[in-house]
Amino acid sequence: MVPAVHPVVRTHPETARRALFVSEHFTTRIIGLPEARSRELLDELFEHSTRPEFVYRHQWKPKDMVFWDNRSTMHLAMPFPQDQRRKLYRTTIEGDVPF
Repeated sequence: MVPAVHPVVRTHPETARRALFVSEHFTTRIIGLPEARSRELLDELFEHSTRPEFVYRHQWKPKDMVFWDNRSTMHLAMPFPQDQRRKLYRTTIEGDVPF
């Protein structure tokens, strides 16, 4: 995977609201900070962003369809029973450069 540089906080281009733009699975460090401080701050941000008051967990029902805006939402697939079928259609709308 080619490394990418993104801001830690992203401003939504339509609402001007700011949101964390970090991922525990992809963000490796904050440029401009010593490595130890970068790791410490990222760990704090990851912990903050996954607090229960910020989490929505969908309770799936047949024929549900869920949409989210990747510009201001973190998402993670959860495990599901092996005897059930998971069907996913992904649509990506061309976006903008994070700022």
